[in-house]
Amino acid sequence: MFGLRLTTILLGLAVLALGACSGDGEPAPCENPQRATEVTMDDFSYEPTCVEASVGTTLDVVNEGQAPHTFTIEADPGADLDVPAGERGSLDVPHLDPGTYSVTCTYHPQMEAALLVSS
Repeated sequence: MFGLRLTTILLGLAVLALGACSGDGEPAPCENPQRATEVTMDDFSYEPTCVEASVGTTLDVVNEGQAPHTFTIEADPGADLDVPAGERGSLDVPHLDPGTYSVTCTYHPQMEAALLVSS
């Protein structure tokens, strides 16, 4: 009885995790955009979760976490910045057209944010 209950719970958690990490190609929601030139990564989130930046902006990306993270913009062409734990990097966004783009960490796909590029 205990084994069946545990299996059911684990299966339910796996389904929830798959749904949260699905890459359906849709941009992440960006309900409260915050104009920013700096994004902080921690274990395991982005702050702000919805960054608004103008075309041509350089974003400073700071990893305050204990693990390496990426700031990966899902676009064609996209951008991918790998930042080791405790370090910082910068990412230019001049090649992106105005619009909303999903941002993920390639190491930790549950880390999601959105980038709203304005003209």
